[in-house]
Amino acid sequence: DQIYHLACPASPIFYKYNPVKTTKTNVIGTLNMLGLAKRVGARILLTSTSEVYGDPLVHPQDESYWGNVNPIGVRSCYDEGKRVAETLMFDYHRQHGIEIRIARIFNTYGPRMNIDDGRVVSNFLAQAIRSEPLTVQA
Repeated sequence: DQIYHLACPASPIFYKYNPVKTTKTNVIGTLNMLGLAKRVGARILLTSTSEVYGDPLVHPQDESYWGNVNPIGVRSCYDEGKRVAETLMFDYHRQHGIEIRIARIFNTYGPRMNIDDGRVVSNFLAQAIRSEPLTVQA
């Protein structure tokens, strides 16, 4: 059996409206899925994010880089929530032997995505529609 834990709001614009819910979705949702994986003996995949790296101090980053995250910033509910979710995954693996996978996904996009959702692809599309230069925030 396999569990795919994909749940969490992913739009930076919406974090500010309910940061507690964003954190709870990451932490409690991950605990619930890990509990299920333990009960049924399933392997579990967590979709994480590039945001766990924060604002890197080293470029490029290799697999051993731990990140530079602001724990009290307005976006930290998402960043730190995902970091806690990854920690819980490894804790359950070490303590209960659960087989885990973590995928740190970068710049997702797809059908029905809101043009104003604040992620890079939607920002590019909105700028192109308005005939504005495409800007990269660094």
